[in-house]
Amino acid sequence: MVHHHPAHDATVQRPIAGRWGCLLLALGCAALATKAAALDVPRRHHYLPQASFLESTHLIDIQQGSALSRTVRGLGSGGFELAGGSAVGFQDWYRTRWTDLSLTWMTQVTENFGFIFGASTGERGPKYTIRPGLKLGMVVQTRVARDAVLSLRVTTVLGGRLKEKSCTADYGDIGGVQAVNCRLAASTLAPADTLQYLLNQKPGNQVSLSLTWRF
Repeated sequence: MVHHHPAHDATVQRPIAGRWGCLLLALGCAALATKAAALDVPRRHHYLPQASFLESTHLIDIQQGSALSRTVRGLGSGGFELAGGSAVGFQDWYRTRWTDLSLTWMTQVTENFGFIFGASTGERGPKYTIRPGLKLGMVVQTRVARDAVLSLRVTTVLGGRLKEKSCTADYGDIGGVQAVNCRLAASTLAPADTLQYLLNQKPGNQVSLSLTWRF
């Protein structure tokens, strides 16, 4: 049975991403209102020296929530019982006021090549943090038939790591006060052994290959 130790387990949630998220969202909406994303230009223009950076850059994706956000939401179910008989649920520990927001742009360099870049705000909850991230990548396409185009898109994210925080629990006269994985505080594992199961994940790289037929 676990004795909760509130003096060492208080966490203040700070809405760190709100301002940046609103700014990114405003920029994205403005871009959507003025441009449509495409890698389709007349074939007679192989390079695009006449286009400015802004003219050749398009917003291609706005996304609220990420794979790491969904991982965190999955931790919100369950709980355990304290030594005094009161129940402790996980839901409040993995709840946030702001869900990770990401915006992605593409700058068309040539007819068949584009540079991808973007940013994410990150998010924070009482027992976890997802750091802001910077997305970088490229898209390449080639015509494999008269009406068929093969496209390869590769992206990676710098930053954006998910880190789960530990709790402090009182295990009585024998165990004393120790740091423990919040979700495993009532398990049969020794408190120190539970710390290795704290989440510490980075966003995955993305690779997509598509074939487009035009009729």
